[in-house]
Amino acid sequence: MMAGLTKTILSIFISATLSVVAVSSIQKPWTEPTLASDWHIETVDSPGDVGRGSSLELDSNGNPHISYLDYINWDLKYAKWDGSAWTVEIVDSVGEVGMFASMALDSSDYPHISYYDITNHNLKYARWTGSIWSIVTVDNASRVGWSTSIALDSFDCPHISYGAKFKLKYARWTGSIWSIVTVDNAGNVGWDTSIAIDSSDYPHISYAEYDPNYDLKYAKWTGSSWSIETVDTRMNEWTSIALNSNGYPHISYKAFGLRHAEWTGSSWNIEIVDSDDMAGGTSSIALDGGDHPHISYFAGFPNDDLKYAEWTGSSWNIEIVDSEDEVGVFTSLTLDSVDHPHISYFDDTHRDLKYAKKGEPGSPQRSVALNIDPDTLNLKSKGKWITAYLTTENTTPDSIDASYLLLNDVVSPSWWDVQDNVTLMVKFNRAAVQAIVPVSDSVDIKITGQWKDGENFELHDTIRVINPGR
Repeated sequence: MMAGLTKTILSIFISATLSVVAVSSIQKPWTEPTLASDWHIETVDSPGDVGRGSSLELDSNGNPHISYLDYINWDLKYAKWDGSAWTVEIVDSVGEVGMFASMALDSSDYPHISYYDITNHNLKYARWTGSIWSIVTVDNASRVGWSTSIALDSFDCPHISYGAKFKLKYARWTGSIWSIVTVDNAGNVGWDTSIAIDSSDYPHISYAEYDPNYDLKYAKWTGSSWSIETVDTRMNEWTSIALNSNGYPHISYKAFGLRHAEWTGSSWNIEIVDSDDMAGGTSSIALDGGDHPHISYFAGFPNDDLKYAEWTGSSWNIEIVDSEDEVGVFTSLTLDSVDHPHISYFDDTHRDLKYAKKGEPGSPQRSVALNIDPDTLNLKSKGKWITAYLTTENTTPDSIDASYLLLNDVVSPSWWDVQDNVTLMVKFNRAAVQAIVPVSDSVDIKITGQWKDGENFELHDTIRVINPGR
């Protein structure tokens, strides 16, 4: 239901502060989205159906950690990059668990994960102690734990926002017990929650009300009570919150496109980031060192791409990060120490967990080019090999893991050798290649492979295939 941008807030549990929201709607300029070439994209986990509800954090070394759902087995899974490879493990497999997972890393780089226990309709919490996963049920009231979001305070104590039956709830570990309160129970609230902790260790929560008003709402703890505001009233969903250096909230969300709301200290400024009505699903926001927002999000039908928007200080720069079939659902964004974006997301076509990171701005990116020899393949020839020359740029052939190479997804290399400091020579069995290529003046030869850091690549060259006398 549509309404004006100013409304009086309903009274809530725990002596809520009533307020009237002053909202100014500003549409800032943006650039047309382009398919960016400086993103490194890789598949983290692929067996089955994995990667829904991904949550990404970087540790003190800049290495990514991701929590997510195994949808086939209904397990909570966790993946981390150790500097040379991805390690993947099952955190919880008791019953059907792992939905709405949210993760934060503590000062020891240990993960803390909140998630929904589907079997018992409970809110659960798992943390790595350094040797084992400690798993507890936080709230076992009827049907609680939807749309969880977790953040840690300055003492590494977890704070969790989550949905209950028509309620927004909040749980905090005091150091000895879980303190649980209902923050908002006015209408059908508590959907798509996102939590952030300020410098006073006070929680700020963005969330959606689905009935009766479909509002974007925002709650913060003042130190003595909960202050609740309605930020926007336009069919809002998929909220994500971050706090700037003044402790003011920035919220990304979907409302007939991707929108961004910013509290200026006196009013909410609301702007359209991506005007495509279908854009903005599963958005995730982070702020850089200059308090500029960065947002990852799902483009929606018909393109179904992973997109990324960055506020440059004067306009929104929008890029298409991944456009391979249907990708980009359940995005999670974080920035590293030099404000480069990292995104985890779900590949809906292949049912995989994927990870994208942006390269160094202005620095040359590594690449590899393919040349197949011979250019003309004679099926009557008695030769033994088809040779692929992989020529690297801004890196060395040693950075390629040759054991992962495949020709047209079928033929593995028989042997390989580093020919010089830029070229990897790879030999494929000629008979095996001839068995899978058609006779044609233009045959596409594809080589897929992987760098030693886990990133995948795909190369193509065109050759002629002949069969004299036929």
